[in-house]
Amino acid sequence: MSYSSIPLWLLAVLIFTALIGAREAGHLLRKRRKKSSPPGDAEGSDGFALTSVLGLLALLIAFSFSLSLQRYDARRQIVINEANALGTTWLRTGLLDEPDRTRLRAVLREYVDIRVEFGTASTPGQEDAVFRRTEEKQRQLWDAISEAVAPFRTTPLAALLVTTTNESIDLAAERKATREAHIPTRILEILMLYALIAAVMIGYEKGRHRTATSLLFVLLALAATLVADLDRPAAGAIKIPQQPMLDLQRAIADAPAQPLVSEPP
Repeated sequence: MSYSSIPLWLLAVLIFTALIGAREAGHLLRKRRKKSSPPGDAEGSDGFALTSVLGLLALLIAFSFSLSLQRYDARRQIVINEANALGTTWLRTGLLDEPDRTRLRAVLREYVDIRVEFGTASTPGQEDAVFRRTEEKQRQLWDAISEAVAPFRTTPLAALLVTTTNESIDLAAERKATREAHIPTRILEILMLYALIAAVMIGYEKGRHRTATSLLFVLLALAATLVADLDRPAAGAIKIPQQPMLDLQRAIADAPAQPLVSEPP
């Protein structure tokens, strides 16, 4: 089972439990060394090493958080870009004559509804199912655009419609790719291994301070869970804002079927 399929609350509990176990192992190692040491051989504490390890652990967590936050911002920006591209396509369809205008706008409404559903999918399986519907609707949209601009395909109007439609399709694929782009598992594995080694050193040096070290491990578990949450755009608690797509959906749903200015006979 991959870490991405583990519920966030369970992931936090597992990390905290693992850190506590590593601390107790370090404390046990310290007691055994003291028993095996000759009398009068006092072992000094190496606080510098522990401070350095904790500082580097904080740096690794900050790096992982920064990486996951950058991916979150990229996903959020693509939603805005796609909503803008679809909104521009919608406006430019108003330049078409009937019945092409009404037919194309009907397809666009259905396509935007599917894209909103894609953004609110809560599992990777739902994402895949909705994206298959997206691809089917993209073929319908492209066929409708191609048929509508066929009589004037060499004019600037045709280029305007085709360009934004093609951009919308490209952004849908890019949006799916960014949602599937996660922090490499190897980085998370090394980070967890480093945290466990740091917990062993804490137990070895500060094993008697269980309350303070337990609080530290709670904070580390919360930080790691936050990184994992940002890395889960579908199943995580931190969702990508879908307001631009929702605003577009509402705007085109309320748009009149006919242009405000009647066409000359």
